[in-house]
Amino acid sequence: MSQPEVTFVLTSCGRVDLLQQTITSFEKYNTYPIKRAIITEDSCDDNVYQQVEELFGDRFEIWANKEKKGQIKSIVDAYATIDTPYIFHCEDDWEFTRSGFIEESLKILETEPKILQPFLESIADANIATESVELFKEEKKIDINGASYLTFSIAEGWEWGFFSFKPGLRRKSDYDLIKGYARFTNELDIGCCYKEQDFYCVVLDPPAMINTGHERHVADPTRIWPKRRKAGKEKGLKRLQKHLRRLVTEGKW
Repeated sequence: MSQPEVTFVLTSCGRVDLLQQTITSFEKYNTYPIKRAIITEDSCDDNVYQQVEELFGDRFEIWANKEKKGQIKSIVDAYATIDTPYIFHCEDDWEFTRSGFIEESLKILETEPKILQPFLESIADANIATESVELFKEEKKIDINGASYLTFSIAEGWEWGFFSFKPGLRRKSDYDLIKGYARFTNELDIGCCYKEQDFYCVVLDPPAMINTGHERHVADPTRIWPKRRKAGKEKGLKRLQKHLRRLVTEGKW
């Protein structure tokens, strides 16, 4: 029986050193055949484009955006050209740490039709970037067809965890099911759309990557976050005091 075909799509924006670490680690550990590989670079910087072409142009399609598209538009344009049933979506600030992650993810997705994505990052690492809130909490471990994953609960009032642009395998049919991402401006609303259709995500066990870009965030001017507030989130003076403390201690607002 032939293996399902996979297209690799990576979104990047000017962080060539992190991109190189991501690609190097992916090529070191990935053991699944990739039919086609795309890097869509959104920096609008000719020097960056030249570096990326020199580093990866022999084995990746390099899409150098002439005008700033933002992440979602870059994804939509790339996905419109895909003819494989699976996409391995990737970003430019991750380091892969073990092999077999695509094969294991594929087993999970082919067995559980309502699992949208097996996340490759550990629950502990995912919680690092959630404003000191334990957003994700492990529930149980499930073994299935030679792969293992963890289910998790999400803190009340939060909408993260139902979808992510973080690296991982996904079905093209699930993308087509919601008619793509073009009408969305952020990951939260995409996740809410999938949640309404009873999709959920799990965490591959053991995890297969770590984040390398926590301190190298790139602003996306096209991304518009929803105005919904989280349950228990501070308001008014308390919220201002929290932001001031963070500004003093971390240099961030």
